[in-house]
Amino acid sequence: MRKMGPSTNTGAKGVLNEYTAYQEQAMRVREAKDKELLRQARRGMLQGSKAERKEAQKWDRDEEESLESLRERRLAELRKAAAGKMLEIVDKDQFTKAIDTCDNLLCVLIYEPGDEMCEKMTHVCKVLAVDYPRVRFMRARSTLLEMSKAFTEQALPTLQIYRNTNLVGNFVKIPSLLGGEVDVTSVRKFLRK
Repeated sequence: MRKMGPSTNTGAKGVLNEYTAYQEQAMRVREAKDKELLRQARRGMLQGSKAERKEAQKWDRDEEESLESLRERRLAELRKAAAGKMLEIVDKDQFTKAIDTCDNLLCVLIYEPGDEMCEKMTHVCKVLAVDYPRVRFMRARSTLLEMSKAFTEQALPTLQIYRNTNLVGNFVKIPSLLGGEVDVTSVRKFLRK
């Protein structure tokens, strides 16, 4: 047995001392290896083989392609889920974002709950959303958009149509424009004009 300093404990204390010395020695060896790796890394000497680099690049490309296809699939799922539905705008930021990001047609119904004509227009827009899945239909409360009290009382329901972020139709009090008739057929004919 090897002596550890001036003491020559051969029992449990000696075993513990040897174990502690072994752990310290192993830690010093690991630290030396880590320092050497850092030194080589600073000098740019760490490189994998050419095959390892190609494999890593291939893996990166495959991962990017996989993420891109997943992203495209998820966007298609979200578009499909939104198609044929009328979405509720819950704040002004969502309203402006919907307009700023519309890349086709966007129909926004400005309404207030409890108003009979607004309820009829909501129903009509829901039916049209199913018939025209490429057109995005949304609705927003006039009070949410901070419309005036006079507008809310006299101009609802209002249908705004945007194409590529531009307002192309602003139909205030749409039932009066339709001669009081609010049904899918009359609204469809009106919008085709």
